[in-house]
Amino acid sequence: MIIEIAAQGGFGGVTAANLCKTIDVSDQPEQMRQELSEAFEPDELARLARQPCGNCADRMTYRITVTEDRQSHSFTLREQQIPPEMLDLIDQM
Repeated sequence: MIIEIAAQGGFGGVTAANLCKTIDVSDQPEQMRQELSEAFEPDELARLARQPCGNCADRMTYRITVTEDRQSHSFTLREQQIPPEMLDLIDQM
């Protein structure tokens, strides 16, 4: 599984951060591999993307693409839709 994350966002229309990360899950230690596989499973990302965002103005937006067995799935999530544990994993990547 390959996970690609592109994030951008800012406050008041000013870009605060741009982030681009790519990780091959198979190259990670067992525990990290398991955590990443569960957190970034396409069905889970689709479920998160369907959640209402509420007040997402001036928040980070994440474009997450998961490629597995030559099949890619892309999702756009706002920071408020992502659980804190997943944000921690993104920081660790």
